[in-house]
Amino acid sequence: MSNRIFKESQTYFGTWVMYFIILTEVPILILLTVLYATSNDKQEMAIALGVVLATMALLFALIFNLKLETRIDAKSIAFRYTPFIRKWRHFPKKEIKSCKVITYSPITDYGGWGFKGNKTTKAYSVLGNEGLLMDVGEKKKIMIGTMKSKELTDFMKNWMEE
Repeated sequence: MSNRIFKESQTYFGTWVMYFIILTEVPILILLTVLYATSNDKQEMAIALGVVLATMALLFALIFNLKLETRIDAKSIAFRYTPFIRKWRHFPKKEIKSCKVITYSPITDYGGWGFKGNKTTKAYSVLGNEGLLMDVGEKKKIMIGTMKSKELTDFMKNWMEE
């Protein structure tokens, strides 16, 4: 097991979130285009259309650049949540008191998906309701979401004992 590595990368691309955003943005763009075409003040509508288009494009780009990456090897657990956390955050095995794969309620337990938390608990998730909960001491817990809970459970069975 010493040379085994668990890797996972999660994004919003191809999920219901992507389709929801597209389904809400397209009617707004159609409505604004119709308003622009029927407007007497084309300059004012062009500015409004430009602002809305730019805002939607930036939001779309942000959501589709979000990526949660997890890497677990014999020495540590590491993750990053780009573009907000660009450098890998490493937790050496000797500093981790306990870790287990859990099923949680994203809304009630952590306040939703994304990166959430307070002084004692941090949660990093993209979608789903399963994750790796780590106790890193000093009353601090970190939950990293996963879409591969079965693989992660199998990997973690003997990880802490080695």
